[in-house]
Amino acid sequence: MKTRYLFTWLSLTLCFTTLPGFNRNSDKKNSVNFLLKEKNELSGVIKLKSTQSTFLYSTKATHLAGNLIKQGGDYIEWNGNGEIGWSLSTTKAEKYDLFLIADIPGESLNSEMVFTSGSNSTKFMLNPTSGPWGTDGKNFQRIKVLSEIMLPKGNQEIGLTSRVPATDKTLLNIRSLELVPVSAYKSIENENKQALVSRASTKWLTKAGYGLMFHWTSQSVNPDGSNKPYEQAVNDFDVKKFLNMVDETGAGYVIFTIGHAEAYCPAPLKKWEKYHPGMTTERDLIAEISHQLKTKNIRLICYLPTHIVAKYQKVSGTEFMRINTEILQEMGERYKDKIAGYWFDGWYQCLEEYPDVSFKSFFEATKVGNKDRIIALNSWIYPPVTPWQEYWAGEVASPVAIPEHGLMKEGPVTDLQYQALLIMEPYWVQEKADSPEPRFTSSELSQYIRNCIENGGAVTINMGIYQDGTVGEKALKVMKEVRQQIRTKK
Repeated sequence: MKTRYLFTWLSLTLCFTTLPGFNRNSDKKNSVNFLLKEKNELSGVIKLKSTQSTFLYSTKATHLAGNLIKQGGDYIEWNGNGEIGWSLSTTKAEKYDLFLIADIPGESLNSEMVFTSGSNSTKFMLNPTSGPWGTDGKNFQRIKVLSEIMLPKGNQEIGLTSRVPATDKTLLNIRSLELVPVSAYKSIENENKQALVSRASTKWLTKAGYGLMFHWTSQSVNPDGSNKPYEQAVNDFDVKKFLNMVDETGAGYVIFTIGHAEAYCPAPLKKWEKYHPGMTTERDLIAEISHQLKTKNIRLICYLPTHIVAKYQKVSGTEFMRINTEILQEMGERYKDKIAGYWFDGWYQCLEEYPDVSFKSFFEATKVGNKDRIIALNSWIYPPVTPWQEYWAGEVASPVAIPEHGLMKEGPVTDLQYQALLIMEPYWVQEKADSPEPRFTSSELSQYIRNCIENGGAVTINMGIYQDGTVGEKALKVMKEVRQQIRTKK
C-alpha cells in the first residue's frame, strides 16, 4: 500500500490525505495517475444481480470522459465537468435504488449530477460527506441519491455526468455506484440481521483498550540491515524475549502478520503448503507466540492478507473461496482459542475482483475451532464490504475522531466496533536498519488512547520490528511511558 497520511494534531483529531509514501503492503496500486481527456473504452458488460447489490466501480467503467484521474486505492478524482458510464445487462425489468460511494468536498455543495439510463435522465445534487478525518480529509460515504429507477430488460448503457460551471477543482472522489434491487430489500435485511446476531462479542477488545501490531515479514531486516532466509529467521525468533518486550508496553493484544507481501507462513500448515509450496516452516511460531502471550493475559490476533494468500487475480472466484476456506479451517482446528481474532487485508480489492463471494461462508470458516473469534475485513477508507465481521479494521495511520459508544460517529463505518490502527514509524514494515523518531509523543498517544477507551473504542499501534524480534528503543520508550500513563491506577 502506498499512501501517506498528513499528520496534523487538531484536538487529537487528525486530517487524512492520500499521497505517495507509506508502504504496508502492495495491496494499493501506486498513485501514478492517468488523465482521461477524451472518451476511452475500458471494461466489459456488467450483469446486474437480482437478489443483492451490484457495484459499478469507477475504475472499471465502460467509458470515461473529462479530467478524471485514477488514484492509488482504486478511486477516481473527478475534476470539473466529465462523465463516466457502464454497460449493463439485466435479466428482467426491475426497479433499483441508486447509491453513490464517494468523498464529496464541502465546496461541491448542490453541484448538479445527472444519471442517465438509455434515453432517460434524472438529476440529483451533491451534498458534502463527513467522517472521522475532518474537513480536510477523504471521507467516503455510501449515499442514497435516487430511488426506484426503472431499468429495462436487456443490455443498456448507464452514465453519470456533472453539470457545473467551468472549474478545475475536485468535484468528488468516486469509488463506485451501487444499484440495489428494490425487490431484494427484504432478503438483504434478513441477511444483515443474521450477520448481526452471529457476531462474537468484542468486549474483551474494548476492555484491553490498546494493543500492538507487528509486521514481522519476509522483508523485515535486522538492526545491521541484514536479512536471513525466512525459515532461519523463524527458527531464530526468541519468543520469550518478544513477550517481555510486549509486556513492557502494557498491550492487551497483539496483531501478528501471517503472510504479507509474500505468502510465507511461520507454521507447518498443510493447506498453506499445498497452495504455497516451500513457504511454510517446521517451527510453529503462531502456537508459541500465542502460548507465551497467554501467560500474561495478552491475546493474539492474526493478520492475514487475503489477496496474497488466496491468489487474488490469479484464480477463479471458486478457487479463491476454496483456498480461503481450506486454510482457515485448518488454522481454526489447529489453534482453536489460541487465535482470538483475525485482521484480513485486501478486501476492497477482493470484492471488486470476486463480486459473488459468500461472506457468510467466509465468516463461518473463520469461526472453526473458536466461535468467539472476532474478525475485521479491511476496506481501507471505504464503507465496509459486508456486515459479516465484528470490528472496524481502522487502517488510519494517525489518530482520527474518537468514537461514541464504541462506534464511529459519522463516516464510512458506523456499525462496527471502533478499532483505530496507527503507525509508530512512517512505515509498516522494518525494511531498513535505521529506526526513525516516533511519530507520536507518549502524552499525545496516551491522550488519544484514553479518549477512545472512555468512549468504548480500542487503539492498535503498529511498531516497526526487526527480523530478530526487537523494536526501536525510542519507540519502545514511548510505549513504556504510555503504559505508565494508561495502566497505572490514579
